[in-house]
Amino acid sequence: MSLLNAVKHTPTFRFREAFSVMGAHTRPADTRTTEQLLENIEYFAEYSPEVAQLKNELKSMNPKHLGLVSDICELSNTQEMINTDINMKKLVVNGKSLFAALIEKLPKASKDNPEALNFAQEVINQTDSIASKYFLASSINVFDHPEVSRHLSATRPFVKDIARQTLRGMYLMDYSKEKKFVDCIAGLINPTVKPEKIELIQKLAKVAHEIPGENVLYIDRFVRSNTPIKQVEENLEVVPQVAEMFAKEGKKLDIVDFVNNNTNLY
Repeated sequence: MSLLNAVKHTPTFRFREAFSVMGAHTRPADTRTTEQLLENIEYFAEYSPEVAQLKNELKSMNPKHLGLVSDICELSNTQEMINTDINMKKLVVNGKSLFAALIEKLPKASKDNPEALNFAQEVINQTDSIASKYFLASSINVFDHPEVSRHLSATRPFVKDIARQTLRGMYLMDYSKEKKFVDCIAGLINPTVKPEKIELIQKLAKVAHEIPGENVLYIDRFVRSNTPIKQVEENLEVVPQVAEMFAKEGKKLDIVDFVNNNTNLY
C-alpha cells in the first residue's frame, strides 16, 4: 500500500499528564468509547509487532477489557526518567518481552478469567506507572489461574487502600514499596486463603471503626485462620458488646484474635 493512501489512526491516550504523580493515586475515570479503544489498537498495531500479530483477537475481546489493552500498550511506551523505570519491551524470558507475554494472554483471559483483567485494571487505576508495571511483571501468571478469580474479586475493593498504605512516602530509588504492595495482594489471593474470609474484611473493618479505641487489624492473621466462617460471623456480631466490656475494665481487645478464636474472654 502506498504511504500516501495509508489510513492514519488517531489514538486517545490516557496517561499523558503534564506531571506524573508517583505512588498511590486514583486516575481519572476512563471515558473512552469502544470505537476509540478499537482505534487505539489499530494505532498501536502500526508500531508494535506484538499488537499487530494479535490485532484481530484483541479487537474481538469483551469491550469491557479494551481499556486495559490500551492502558497496557500505553504503559509499554512510557518511560520514566528515574532509576526504577521498567522497560516492558525489553526481552526477559526466551526472547519474549513482558509486553509480548501480556498481550498474548489477554484475549484468552478475557473469556476464561475476566476477573484477572478487572483486577489488573483496578491496580492501574489506583497506582502510578511504576507500581502498575511492577504488578504486571510480578503477577503475570494470575491471568492463567481462573481458580483464584473469587479471591481477586474479593480483594479488588481493597486495592486502593493497600496502595495508599504501601506506596506512600518519598521516592526510595528501589522497588521496596512496590514489592510490599504486591506482597500484600499476593497474601490475599493465595489459594490457601478462603475467599469468604477476604469478603468479611469489610465487615471486620466496619466493626473495628465503630468500637472504642485504636484497633489494629492484622489482616494476614485474619484471612489465614482456619476458624469456620460461620463461627467468625457469630463472633463478629458480639464484638461491640465485648469491646464495651473491655473498655470498662481498662483492657484492650484484639479484634482479630477474638473473632478467630473467641479466647479473649478467658
